[in-house]
Amino acid sequence: MNIAIVDDCEKDRSLLAQMIRQYGIMNQLDLSMEHFPSGEALLLNYQPFRYTVIFLDIFMEGMSGIETAEKIRSTDEDASLVFLTASNEHHPEAFSVFATAYLTKPVTEKRLFRTLDHIMRLSTEPSERFSFTAERREYSLPYEEIVSIESDGNYLLITDRSGKTYRTRMTFSHLLQQVQDPRFLVLMKGILVNMEYIELMRDSVCVMRSGRYFPLLMRKAKELKQQWLNYRFASIRESTRAAEDR
Repeated sequence: MNIAIVDDCEKDRSLLAQMIRQYGIMNQLDLSMEHFPSGEALLLNYQPFRYTVIFLDIFMEGMSGIETAEKIRSTDEDASLVFLTASNEHHPEAFSVFATAYLTKPVTEKRLFRTLDHIMRLSTEPSERFSFTAERREYSLPYEEIVSIESDGNYLLITDRSGKTYRTRMTFSHLLQQVQDPRFLVLMKGILVNMEYIELMRDSVCVMRSGRYFPLLMRKAKELKQQWLNYRFASIRESTRAAEDR
């Protein structure tokens, strides 16, 4: 597991690294850590998917942790982002960049270990998959890889996060019977999207993180937007509960 620690306070970086090393020893994990004194230093030679977890201090000289996270998310959707801060006022910003957890300083060993436990579960739990046939080949995509599914008559157009589209013979009603997962939202008859990949909803449009957009029914736009917001807030609450000592 590759981990990046980004904090302009060397003492805080060292203390966090010490606790992470202890977690690795206790769980017999092969951990690799890199330290960065700023967001700019991390981004200088950043490679998408290089880090499993990135710990980001929010208040830093120069680029803030939130700004750094926005840059990361423009190329890397996989890394778990964990914010470190002395204030609780930045939860909305953490929500906007799909943070995994939000830890208030000083971070205790128990809270850190719970966060890492949660991240480990996310990376090791078996994923539900959607199986189908396209172009005489069998496919089985993990739910988290699916961005959208659209009806095309008696066929479905399935788009994955790499942008690849598959065409399979299946009705939309059969799809809804087969795929029942809280991350998926039906925007209108014939359009299903993964809420993890929604960038924003405005007026009668759903904008995906890829830049693609889908229409919304005007009469249901407000309800759909609230469903998406509820899903995202619930995801952050679950991550936060995993990190806190209840």
